[in-house]
Parts: sequence; C-alpha cells; structure tokens
Amino acid sequence: MNYIMRIANDEFESSVFSKRAYYTAMRRRWSKDTKILFVKKGESGDTFIGYAVVDRVIGIDKMDMNDKKICIDNGWSSKVIFSRLTRLEPPIPVKSTMVGRWPQKGALLHGAPISDDDLKVIIDSAIAKINY
Repeated sequence: MNYIMRIANDEFESSVFSKRAYYTAMRRRWSKDTKILFVKKGESGDTFIGYAVVDRVIGIDKMDMNDKKICIDNGWSSKVIFSRLTRLEPPIPVKSTMVGRWPQKGALLHGAPISDDDLKVIIDSAIAKINY
C-alpha cells in the first residue's frame, strides 16, 4: 500500500529533504518499498511536491537521543527513513489530478492510501524530478 503524507510547513519540508526521513505519529503498516507521495499547501491550493520510497521505520524506543527528543517535543512516535527521495518540479496541483476528485480534501489527505497506478500517473506528470 502507498500513502499520501502531508508536509505542514517549509521547515518540515526542508527537514524531510535534508534528512531523507519523515517523523510521524501515524500508525500504518510501513514496509520496505512502500511509496509515499508528499502533499503541501501552496499559494493556489494543495500541491504534490515529491515522493519517497520507504527503506525502514524506527520506533521511538530504538531512536538516538536527538531523534527521540524531536519526537517527544512534537508528539511523534516513529521515523520513516527513505531509500529514495524525489522532488517534483514544478509542484503538481492536487486539483489537476484524480486525487482532486476524491472526497478527502486538505488535511484529510494525510495518510490516505493511493494506488500504484494513480501514484505513477502523478509522478509521470512532473516536468522535472530531482533526486536527493
């Protein structure tokens, strides 16, 4: 199963792309090679800004002290580490994709499952893909 995950702000976006990891409290059956499509609110609505492939997930009990503090301070419980991380340029407006027709909007997209086919269509519509 693949998921859509929301990035709340510019600071968290920078953190995700620099650390190649996403901290979350969301409970999912994360597994190696799960794909995550990142959505963020833009000036003209929600946009898809990138995607990642899960390498592994570290629970709070197995984290180093720095990561543990970050999680405790923010109410998160796990760190999802990526084997692949790609930024989509320019960001793709959600409303121009099939996801724009879904009943979930805005924050309700966070954690929503997305099929391999729908994910591929969105990724393939990007003009440029920048790997991290």
